[in-house]
Amino acid sequence: MKTKKERIFYYDALRAFAIIAVIICHVDMFFGPLTSTTQVIAQMTFHDIGRIGVPIFLMISGALLLNRDYPDLGQFLKKRFARIIYPFIFWIILILGQLYAYHYYPSFLWKVFIGEPSITWYFWTLIGIYLFIPVINVFIKEYGEKGIKYFLAIWFFTMILRTFNAYPLWQYFDLNMFAGYLGYPILGYWLSTKKFNMSNGKVCILGFAMLLVSLAAFVYLDYNKSAAVSMIYQNVPIIFMGTGVFLFVKYLDKMGKFNSIKNNFIGNAIISLSVCSYGMYFSHVIVTKFLSYHNPHTHLMFPVMFALTIFLSWLLPYILSKIPYVKTISGV
Repeated sequence: MKTKKERIFYYDALRAFAIIAVIICHVDMFFGPLTSTTQVIAQMTFHDIGRIGVPIFLMISGALLLNRDYPDLGQFLKKRFARIIYPFIFWIILILGQLYAYHYYPSFLWKVFIGEPSITWYFWTLIGIYLFIPVINVFIKEYGEKGIKYFLAIWFFTMILRTFNAYPLWQYFDLNMFAGYLGYPILGYWLSTKKFNMSNGKVCILGFAMLLVSLAAFVYLDYNKSAAVSMIYQNVPIIFMGTGVFLFVKYLDKMGKFNSIKNNFIGNAIISLSVCSYGMYFSHVIVTKFLSYHNPHTHLMFPVMFALTIFLSWLLPYILSKIPYVKTISGV
């Protein structure tokens, strides 16, 4: 269902959720000391909810970019890369500048740039996916749903192997084209177009149940330090978590549950978070690093610090997007 300006609201809702989820993964420092098993599990559950963010971002990309006509390959790559590279260059300068001011070593700064100890790994992952999108797009246009199911079946098989730390089965059985992050965009496209033989309400409930069960499994594995969650975004529980959220939000929208908020403050806030999400992905690194030096170290203040992190991470790219010539590099 579309709102004004031809926006698909459930994509905005998913993207807003995804950026908040990403931030969830990086605010653990604002918890107070964990003194009981209950507190550890509560913190871990909160953190693991955040793991859904990156898969959702990738699934939305697939829903928007696959099964499209791209007559000019160069124009496609130029347009997609311009939207992610210029903001990356702008924000990485600010991020590295902040770390340099905090006296981090140059070798550490280089690792941040290439994504080893930081969230910038997602940028390099996105580059790889965009390079492959035109190829998989032709495949999907040619073979349709059968082709999608073919790819997803092999991808899911490799994810089962990764979950049990058994990939590859043997050295020369190479499924690397199926074993990475590319499955999420294809899954997102399939879920965005799939018509289920059940009512919207039942699909919505199914999505929510899938989320709860898979989240419980993920937290259990995380708590027991299982190797199954060592590949954080490449395991079966996280696939079902992302699928559950996607279906739940999509079918809430199809049932009209968002109609009452689409044109009020809440709906506008969701759209603004969605529009600013790429800039927020980088700006929250700066915000959390700054706020870490003003950490109250108490559970009671955590909601305040979490809300403040989200607000400031949104405010930075939002303000920058209002400055002439800066909008194109703000990530908005």
